[in-house]
Parts: sequence; structure tokens; C-alpha cells
Amino acid sequence: MENFIFSLNVVLPIFLMIVLGSVLMRIGILEEEMCAKLLRLVFYVSLPASLFRSVAEADIREVMSPVFISYAVGCTLVIFFLGWMICRLFFREKRQVAAAAHAAYRGNFAYVGIPVCQNLLGKENVPVTAAVIAFVVPVYNILAVLLLSHYDEEGGGGNIGKELLKILKNPLIIAIAAGIPFSFFRIPIAQPVMKTLAYMAQLASPLALLLIGANLNLAVLRSSWKGIVLTTLIKDVLSPLICTCGAVLLGFRGEELAVLFVMAAVPSAANSYIMTRQMHGDAELGAGAVAATSLFCIVSMTAGIMWMRSLGLV
Repeated sequence: MENFIFSLNVVLPIFLMIVLGSVLMRIGILEEEMCAKLLRLVFYVSLPASLFRSVAEADIREVMSPVFISYAVGCTLVIFFLGWMICRLFFREKRQVAAAAHAAYRGNFAYVGIPVCQNLLGKENVPVTAAVIAFVVPVYNILAVLLLSHYDEEGGGGNIGKELLKILKNPLIIAIAAGIPFSFFRIPIAQPVMKTLAYMAQLASPLALLLIGANLNLAVLRSSWKGIVLTTLIKDVLSPLICTCGAVLLGFRGEELAVLFVMAAVPSAANSYIMTRQMHGDAELGAGAVAATSLFCIVSMTAGIMWMRSLGLV
């Protein structure tokens, strides 16, 4: 019971914030234009400040562990190909395969995963999360272009070169890269600057979660519900099960294991719906998968954390 309560205390506040965002949108306190501006604040200011601070204050050898990075990227590739194969067997239409396979592997780590890791590990800074942002998130984008271009029957597929350029311009990647010299050479940063960065970083998680809730549309769950169920099972059950069991067998424990579990268990990223729509996949199925995985991962993440805690792995 103690492990269950601990697990619930980790996950439930995250999703109560998402629910609050949805409620605030419905009653008019949050509006679409306001949410767009706040999302820019999170993406270009708050989250980069958080990542820069995490990397700058950490030991770079800990943050950029080659073994950890290799496993995280390898897991992403395994889930991608496995989910793709399952979706190919289940769906007949190419646009449905594209949407389902995309949502099945691409997780919302930056906005949901980081606050879950903070709650789970009981500390504000979790430097290892920066490695996931720096290496796994770019892999998400590259795989998305390859997958969606392959199934884009209208010929408007994405350009890998442009996507790589977007990755290099991504403020989260820039923030991590900027923090590396401070970590590696142990360059001190003035206390007022670090305090300011801390204030900006504290905005990231609550604002991001509110905005996820504000943009969550549960009405799309009525369409393509069979496909949505399959995608949810791959994203919220199969993905964390494979990733976490493999990590345990390879000897990952503590902070690294927790981050790997969360990386695999977070719901589908909103970007999976946006890119699917832009590249002519089944947008309704993509939107439904984002909504469904966001709801069901309350159960799957709580169960996973309880299991790891009961075995003394984290």
C-alpha cells in the first residue's frame, strides 16, 4: 500500500494539472491565442532555462553517459520498428498505419516526462533528463519524417535536411549545448543569474501541463476507437515494459532507470498529431491517440513506478 500511495503521489499531481488546464480552457480563463503565446514562453524560455541549469550544474560525464544514451536511443528504435510492424498488421489504410505508428513511439518527454522524473526522484534537477532531450528527441523527429514520408500518398513528404536543421535550431538542444562547457570546465555562474534561471525553470512544468490540458480534445476518442486502443497499448504498456525490463537486466538502477521508464511510459506527444496532419496521415486517429495515451498512462505509470519501488530498483 505504501508503494501504491507513493506512485500515485508521483503521477496524480501531473494529471490533475492537465485536467485543470482542460477545465480552465472550457470556462474561458485560458484562450487559444493566450495558450499559443504561453507555449512559446515555455518552449523558448522556461524549458531551455531549466535544461541549461540542469546541465551546467551537473557532472557532464553523468549527464552524457554513452551507455545510457546508447540504450535510450536503442530502445526508441526497437519500439519504433516493433510498433510499426504491429500497426502494419492491424491497419489496412496507409494513412492509418502512419498515424498509429507515429503516436506509438513518440513520447511527450519534455513536457510530461521531466515533471514526472522530478516527482519520482524527489528533486528539482534531474540532469540525466537532458541526455534524453539531446539525443532521443532528435531521433523522434528523424524517424517521423521517414515514416510519414513513406506513407504520404499526396507527395508532400517532409525533407530530412530541413528536419535536421530544425533540430539544430531547437532551443532545447541549444540550451543543453550551451550548458556543456560550464559543466565540463566547471565554469562558475553568478548566483543572481542562477537564481533567475531557477525562477524561469520553475514556470516550465506547471505551464506546460496546463497547456497540454487546454489542448486536449476527448471528443476525438469516438472515432477510430479500435486503432486508438491498439496505439495506447503499444505506447503505454508495451513500450515501458520492454524498455524497463531490458534496462533492469542490463543493470540500470536508480535515477537512470527511472528516467528510462518515464521516457518510455509518457503519453504520445502532441507533435505526433501535428506532423501526422501536415503529412497527410489520419489526423483524427493521431489526435485520439494523444488523448487516450494521456488518460491511460495515469494507470500504467502508477503501476510501473509501484513495481520498481516494490523491487527496490528506484
